[in-house]
Amino acid sequence: MVPSRPVYRPVTDRVSQASALHVYLRQVAISAVGWTAMVVLEAAQVLLTDANHGIILPLFHYFIWAAFNWYSWALLTPFVVKIARRYPFTWQNWAERLLFPHVVACVVFVIVHAILRGIEGWIYTFYYEVHASLFELIAESFEKQAMWSVLAYTAIVSIVAFLRLRDEVRARELQQAHLETRLASAELETLRMQIQPHFLFNTLQAAIALVQEDPRAAEDVLLRLSELLRITLDQMGTDEIPLARELEFLDQYIGIQRQRFGDRLSFEIHADSAVLDRLVPPLLLQPLVENAIRHGIGKHKGTDTVEIFARLENGRLELEVWNGNSVERKQRGRRHQRAPLPAWSRPAQYQSAP
Repeated sequence: MVPSRPVYRPVTDRVSQASALHVYLRQVAISAVGWTAMVVLEAAQVLLTDANHGIILPLFHYFIWAAFNWYSWALLTPFVVKIARRYPFTWQNWAERLLFPHVVACVVFVIVHAILRGIEGWIYTFYYEVHASLFELIAESFEKQAMWSVLAYTAIVSIVAFLRLRDEVRARELQQAHLETRLASAELETLRMQIQPHFLFNTLQAAIALVQEDPRAAEDVLLRLSELLRITLDQMGTDEIPLARELEFLDQYIGIQRQRFGDRLSFEIHADSAVLDRLVPPLLLQPLVENAIRHGIGKHKGTDTVEIFARLENGRLELEVWNGNSVERKQRGRRHQRAPLPAWSRPAQYQSAP
């Protein structure tokens, strides 16, 4: 006869069972905290009713029976929650889910609760009160607690449904925020692709115009243009850069325009040190400055001054580009362009080239 070998369960099975038991006990403890309110309310209500009739029993008696009524639901709550999560209500299937599994499950839990309450009462009366039969206590529990058990099951399922709806709303809001961020990035990249060819064409035109008149100036323009292209390539795929870095880029562009217009055009940058670390989209200031030049000195003879302001307004970064001799000056006064931006920040430093 071959001796039988002992059968060992895999370690992973024992670990998973222990983990499931730990989760269940934790859920029971959490739900017991919630059902404690019902225990206190029922005990107080029965105590006041007996007091009105001139019958007052020991205080623990009221809390013991209230605990039997409601702490039994603490043991059942994790199972109800699991069913409610696995079979959630939706607008399409609420009638089907109401019948199965929730109506069926509700009936089962009402019966199980009556049995648990009867067993607990039978043990308690066996030692402390007039002993009653188990069947009588179960029947009494079912008769008196059935409606409250239905309400308890409905309350648990409703709370789970509400929490699920809240999570879905938050998930949709988060997804919408991600989509809006991606859309903004796509729009920014499209705008950048539109600006770069336009800027490159104008700069090359300026260099060509200076080749015959001032070869050194043309060389300086081409060197600055190469530096601008290098910075542009380094910034590809970047949605925001420090304002200080943007001003470095703008300084190269200003140098090109100085070579083009000479002493007729001057620039002034007014940037508070507190704003140099704020983030801005790349190539934000260059088209604004170019527009100020085109509508200012580009349309009249004489001199002009382009001023760039960077300051904080109500916690937000505000950028303004002004030109003193706009063709619309007489009608509108000093022409300016404004670009308010979110108050983002990152450390950076800026030094303007001569």
